Amino acid sequence: MQNLGWAFCVEPALRELYPDPQRRAQALRRHLELFNTHPYMATYVVGAALRAESDAAAGTVGEERVSAIKTALAPALAAVGDSFFWATLRPAAAMLGVAWLWLAPHPWHLGAPLVFLAVYNVPSLYMRLHSLEVGWAKGEGVAMHVASLQLPAAAEGVNRTALVLIGCVAGSLARLLHPATGARTNIADNFLFLGAGLIMLLMLRLSVRPVVLMVLCTMATLVLALAN
Repeated sequence: MQNLGWAFCVEPALRELYPDPQRRAQALRRHLELFNTHPYMATYVVGAALRAESDAAAGTVGEERVSAIKTALAPALAAVGDSFFWATLRPAAAMLGVAWLWLAPHPWHLGAPLVFLAVYNVPSLYMRLHSLEVGWAKGEGVAMHVASLQLPAAAEGVNRTALVLIGCVAGSLARLLHPATGARTNIADNFLFLGAGLIMLLMLRLSVRPVVLMVLCTMATLVLALAN
């Protein structure tokens, strides 16, 4: 899976830790084992594994400890990264870009792609750059550090924010044209969107994933816009 990229990342550190070519080759072969995690969270594992590799080179821990740390951290961090970055932050950033495109005045609406790229890439780049240092400093305790970030709670907040943005876009469409008459109207007079909001809350209560609601609401908004 990602073992070749992993070996490429750790090879410069192995050259420093193992001046003897034979030991370095053995260590590199150990890092060619199967490895798979979320790419934005991988540097946590890199830092923690290299900390253990440094101890193994000094003889304070066994070499098998390095593989054990990788095996323990990779699946857990993969689940956290997938749910936060790909299932939450990316669709929310896209929704923010759509809302910016629709609601921002001319010519600021042209910055919608930059809004999407900034909202998505700034947290992910910070995570990739900062987590290597944290992984080295925390070692095996890096899992507790990731848990302290409360990423699942943050994901829930991001999802709710994205749903509010969808409501803003839908509300702006309702103020422009009434779905039935085509006349300009106020959102307070359009019970269609009030009913849609109540249905959305009901679906959240029924544990429907927010990303599914985002897709459904976006499709409904586009259909209403095209119908008008």
